[in-house]
Amino acid sequence: MGGWPDGFFATTPRLYVAAVEGRTRAERRRFRMTGWLAHTLASLERSKKIPALEKLVGGPDIKPRSAEPPSPGMLLSIARRWQIAISARPPHAG
Repeated sequence: MGGWPDGFFATTPRLYVAAVEGRTRAERRRFRMTGWLAHTLASLERSKKIPALEKLVGGPDIKPRSAEPPSPGMLLSIARRWQIAISARPPHAG
């Protein structure tokens, strides 16, 4: 997702989930805009047959997991992994 590792380790699990969901929405929007651009360019070429936009970007959308927040057990598991990762890396000099 980009960014520095220190920023990742300073992020709470809830903020991390929000960032991932936001990135997913942005990528989905980018994909749809690319389809729109291809459809528009095909229209402007004055081709004999313009394909339907649904055929260019068709198919089922990526279904989001569930809208419910992560379970406490899942958050605890993430926190334990972070604790192991943080304790394994050398101390930050600065």
